[in-house]
Amino acid sequence: MAVSTTEDATGEYYRYDFGYQHFIDHPKVSVWPDAYYAAFTGGTFFEACAWDRNRMLRGADADQQCYTIPSPTIPLPTDLDGTTPPPQGEPNLLIALNPAYNSLQYWRFHVDWADQTRTTVTSPRELRVAPYTPACASTDPTRCVPQAGTTQKLDSLSYSVMYRLAYRNFGDHQTLVFNHAVDAPGGIGVRWYELWLDRGRPVVHQQSTYAPGPGYRWMGSAAQDKEGDIALGYSSSSSQDHPSIRVTGRLAHDPRNVMTFRETTVWTGTGSQTGSNRWGDYTSMAIDPMDDCTFWYTNQYQPADGTGNWNTRIASFQLSDCCDHHRHG
Repeated sequence: MAVSTTEDATGEYYRYDFGYQHFIDHPKVSVWPDAYYAAFTGGTFFEACAWDRNRMLRGADADQQCYTIPSPTIPLPTDLDGTTPPPQGEPNLLIALNPAYNSLQYWRFHVDWADQTRTTVTSPRELRVAPYTPACASTDPTRCVPQAGTTQKLDSLSYSVMYRLAYRNFGDHQTLVFNHAVDAPGGIGVRWYELWLDRGRPVVHQQSTYAPGPGYRWMGSAAQDKEGDIALGYSSSSSQDHPSIRVTGRLAHDPRNVMTFRETTVWTGTGSQTGSNRWGDYTSMAIDPMDDCTFWYTNQYQPADGTGNWNTRIASFQLSDCCDHHRHG
């Protein structure tokens, strides 16, 4: 784990090495006021950890606290956006899919660095959502997504909530946005959510599956800017198309449950991945901390057919006029 010593991401870092009794995989890390929170899969179990952020920011020796989470799928910790922190002492929320009940499961993780006996991880609670079927659940979700020019199919990653679980405190309400891959007519789509917190408990504010036409859309990531606009990025592929990078979005005042912006291709892939079903694990829609308006989306593509020759593409865009009074789509 590396923490930058300054605001310069190309500068020096404090580096930490935390040990585990088991091999941990699929790590997802988040920023919260009292800790860096992370969730992992250990193969047959899931683990949530907190790292002592305040000490790590100054390069001091730092501890971790880890707990096994009785989750049916890989959980995702809450990641802070914006300049307004959560209420003092607000626990970090972890969310996972519970597809057997068309619901989400969540835990509240509050760490105490002075006395670990006061650290709390609540029992799981259920949050009912609109019915969904995980992508390719009736066949094989790990070999689901077709690509042009090859019989190799890609992993839909439908067994996990996709990074990030983006949190924002607007003052009069707190929100969480995130997504996962589900079946949709003619392929698969991105189920996205905006949850609001009611006395620390999540409730559904809006939800929908984004699938504007046939094809396979998956491995999404979502975030909100300071105006409450939501941007959603994802991979897109079909038997006639190479895996490509696309984005969409909505403004805060748009009708609920709808991505109103036209689907836009950020980068058209010119190759398919052969010889492996793995296509990343997650992507990242991040918000620029300087203007709190510009979205930065990071995803992968294939410049040519092959295995292990993928490239990274980073796109930036705005959905509203909150920065420069010129709307971008």
